[in-house]
Amino acid sequence: MANNFTVTKIAWSKVAAKVSEIAGKPYSAQYIRDVATGYRTNKQLAPILKDLGLTNKGVA
Repeated sequence: MANNFTVTKIAWSKVAAKVSEIAGKPYSAQYIRDVATGYRTNKQLAPILKDLGLTNKGVA
């Protein structure tokens, strides 16, 4: 039984730049990562991250 793993490395600084551009307000890479993984919540960023496919189980 072979285990196949896919590892995706996300450049959070680039994500933060894109999200900041869309939202019109600067956000840090750490904050974006926290919202995307569900550690923090932000009702403005949740739909943006969901559209980019970067939320934990589709819910931010």
